[in-house]
Amino acid sequence: MAVNYWGLIEGLFFANAVMAQPATDSIKVTRLLEAAKTLSADSSRVLFFAKQFIGTSYVAGTLDALNPDENLIACLDKLDCTTFVETVAALVLCDKQHSTSYASFKKNLTTVRYRNGERNGYLSRLHYFSDWIADNERKGIVREYTRTISGYTWPVTLNFMSRHPDSYPALKNAPELVEQLKQMEAPWHSYTMPYIPKGWLNRQPEELPIVNGSILALTTTIDGLDVTHVGFACWIGGELHLLHASSQKGKVILDPLTLYEYQKNKKTHTGVRVIAIL
Repeated sequence: MAVNYWGLIEGLFFANAVMAQPATDSIKVTRLLEAAKTLSADSSRVLFFAKQFIGTSYVAGTLDALNPDENLIACLDKLDCTTFVETVAALVLCDKQHSTSYASFKKNLTTVRYRNGERNGYLSRLHYFSDWIADNERKGIVREYTRTISGYTWPVTLNFMSRHPDSYPALKNAPELVEQLKQMEAPWHSYTMPYIPKGWLNRQPEELPIVNGSILALTTTIDGLDVTHVGFACWIGGELHLLHASSQKGKVILDPLTLYEYQKNKKTHTGVRVIAIL
């Protein structure tokens, strides 16, 4: 997601560890997928997998740090908000395919993270979340249902990255790449983005039909951006909470604040988009 420039220095510090632990990750992936086989048919696979990462360290910038060739990075013990969502989505796909192999997990992670499911350099990664949603809808992996809940929209133009190239290691001192990025941003000029206003988020489940385990994309007024944070919906006692990789807490948490409380005093937050993993 475009906002992953936060904490890039921290990501650089951890970069070598990120790329050096496939054996540990392979064991964890297999164990999680084997455990999912015991769940009842009506259990939320999304929340099952997401909750297994509670307590996992938050580290920003792991996809950008020391990775000029855009190698696939799958790091299950250091996550940011986007890699957390992508990791869970890849696990859900494996479960749907009845596969417990690490190779399948890596293939699914590639499919989710990259345009048309093909890793071909930095710009093949789906940096803006609106682009991520649209591409994964075309692949049949997710479906956004924000518009079925709310008719509200917000006009956005996605160009934050091309206007702030120095915030991204791959774009800094790479004017030719920035020009290519501008072409990729062009279809998202004056995009009408659907969202559910944050003032609605204190409603009861029957008034706010957001399904447990849905991806929640937190929308923003920041110029050039659409979404600043992502996580998963989790209803507790009739109140909506966010299960997410929290930069403030430094780890994956089921936030004790309701989503309404989490967003209400954040001036640049406008609400959420809601996306189901199919």
